[in-house]
Amino acid sequence: MERSVYFDGWHKGNFCQHPNLPMRSLHMLDDLERLGATMLVWAGLGGGSISLPFLHHEAFGPVDPRQGMYGYMNDSDFIRECNKRGIKLFSIVFEVQGWEFPAVIDRLTGKIKYINKLAEGHEEQGWYGLREFSQDKYPDAFPTSLKDYYPGGIINSEGEVVGDLFEEAAARKLDGSPVHAQWVEVKNHRQICYQTCRNNPVWRDYLKKIISLMVDAGVPGIQLDEAELPLTAIGSGGCFCKDCMKQFTAWLVERRARGLLGAAWDGIDVASFNYQDHLLANQHTFPQGAPFIRDYWEFQVRAVKKYFGELADHARAYGREKHQREVLVSGNFFNLMPCYFPIVPKVDVIITEMEHTQFRQPYFYRYCEGFAQGRDVVVAENPYGGIVPDLVRMLDEGRGHDLYRIFLLEAAMYGCNMSVPYGGWMGNTIRDAFWPPLHLSAQVQGFLKRNERLYPKGSRGDACVLYSYLSYYWRETATGAGGANAMQQFTNLADITSSGWDGDKRRTPFWEVLKALTDSQVIFDVCMMPDGELREDDFTLAQIQDYPLVILPDCDQLTSRQQDILLRFAQGGGKVLAHGRLAEGSDLVSRLEATGRLTRTQDADHFEVAMARFAAGMRQLMKPLRSVKVSDPRLGVHRFTSKEATSIHLMNYDYDAAADQVRPSLNVQLTCRARGRVQVHSLEGQDLGFRTEQTDEGLRVTLERVPVYAVVEIRHPE
Repeated sequence: MERSVYFDGWHKGNFCQHPNLPMRSLHMLDDLERLGATMLVWAGLGGGSISLPFLHHEAFGPVDPRQGMYGYMNDSDFIRECNKRGIKLFSIVFEVQGWEFPAVIDRLTGKIKYINKLAEGHEEQGWYGLREFSQDKYPDAFPTSLKDYYPGGIINSEGEVVGDLFEEAAARKLDGSPVHAQWVEVKNHRQICYQTCRNNPVWRDYLKKIISLMVDAGVPGIQLDEAELPLTAIGSGGCFCKDCMKQFTAWLVERRARGLLGAAWDGIDVASFNYQDHLLANQHTFPQGAPFIRDYWEFQVRAVKKYFGELADHARAYGREKHQREVLVSGNFFNLMPCYFPIVPKVDVIITEMEHTQFRQPYFYRYCEGFAQGRDVVVAENPYGGIVPDLVRMLDEGRGHDLYRIFLLEAAMYGCNMSVPYGGWMGNTIRDAFWPPLHLSAQVQGFLKRNERLYPKGSRGDACVLYSYLSYYWRETATGAGGANAMQQFTNLADITSSGWDGDKRRTPFWEVLKALTDSQVIFDVCMMPDGELREDDFTLAQIQDYPLVILPDCDQLTSRQQDILLRFAQGGGKVLAHGRLAEGSDLVSRLEATGRLTRTQDADHFEVAMARFAAGMRQLMKPLRSVKVSDPRLGVHRFTSKEATSIHLMNYDYDAAADQVRPSLNVQLTCRARGRVQVHSLEGQDLGFRTEQTDEGLRVTLERVPVYAVVEIRHPE
């Protein structure tokens, strides 16, 4: 398991100032060693979206003696020190951001005298950013300039010399205006950030130069932020840049040649079609109510796969050819929505900046683990729409320590790794950064480091939930979903079962089923079934054959290959629980029924009715299959198994707000189908009294008390 740190390092009590991360220092390395860090995310070299010379300065520039006195260093020196300590620093490519900052340029030297805050309102205020770099306006601002990167000038896809990279690279709304990256522009300040478009070859080439500089600086890993670029822009009305329009037209021509365009395109000359012109001429809005919106999304998802892969390949090839070493690649997969699944094969580790961070979301972590398909999953919190602002305030006041422990440990317990916030991002409206008490973070990280054996990879659950990409790809896309569909249901820590669900509008049975399973303390895995186009259909019988039960939540579409595998699974004795629809238009249901191994629970328009039906069928099937039973239904439960041991992890969510602590659960009985010597581990190292007995159901362990977190380890007989 990676022990990651969300290493922004933004300053406490100040706004986060994208994209230039604060300088790194020796005392930070001391903290990282105390945290047992193995990996840093959002960790350095962010300034390329201001200019390449600015990024070169971050990497290699001299350090002012006043800062050097306190151990501050440039990023390449910091990376070297991390490498010495075995800490993998992933530099961050803010690939959706293009910046212009207020600046005052010294008239004599041509160097930047003031930038950003100090330059605002100054009588000599000008600007510095992508525009000035591409115009070579201030060639002496840094040791490098435009000619060092583009000796022949910047040329766009139409063969024109680019005189303003800031405008050239911008994503465009329907009316042609640039799309702003509003989540990073600090309110009431003059800085300007446009969303950029990766479909523009000029911007892709620029991003490759950023990546090359990062590899030159010694980074072991590259992290591509906003990995779904330019889908990022659709919610803001984009992207209608010239390259998106040209590429969409070419895609339509290719689809028509393959007979894959729907009837809505009949009579339209796609070879001369321009989506922007069509929408404007017919006075359509975008994206709401726009014709051909699914076709446009389908085109962009394929562009994401193509161009993310191009940048990932460049990073690896450059590392091998220039520096004779392997460079790791990852990206910000945000909430692991369906648009990210096609690019999973291109990354070494999955980084998710979850959309809504809550105190109880094991279903999301189990999905993440399945989505990653054997890769490590690193989770970072998001300050919007979740617990983070309140938790930060509580920690600042000396409260919420148990809640913070839950925040970190829950991800590990369910197969992922929650990054320790180290000056974590708080958005552009909260004047603060997430600096939790170091001793709390070190306590959790120390436990994980000492007890890695308790979190083995490849452990199999009692059931496997299948995610049908064909069934959910567009359904989740159309609702702006992903894990959000589950997380938006349950937001009240005091009443974990409360629901803000609107059953008539937001039905997503996959997430409902995952939530029901975790509420019922079922130990399960998630397995992804690709669609056969955006991802090769590599689903195999070997992936599910060892499970006693597979669950199919409203899988209305399955490939013929997937249908055959499910039939073979049932014929081999496996049980199948299908909730709602199953492979409509096929005879799979009748073929499965003939095996006698199929149970069906009907979906319903109303959330509570649908889930009551599922829960009843699921509980009956799970009775003989449960490997672990726990007497307190309020506890979160997960099991890991290796050759040497079985470890049962218990999370106590019973937080008492008045006492500001989790109430211990008393006299908890845990029964596990395992044999061996028992040891009980607690986070704080306190002795948790217990007794054991062998019963007909298995080994029963009675715990006198379960605090925030406990692990029952059963060492198998040799």
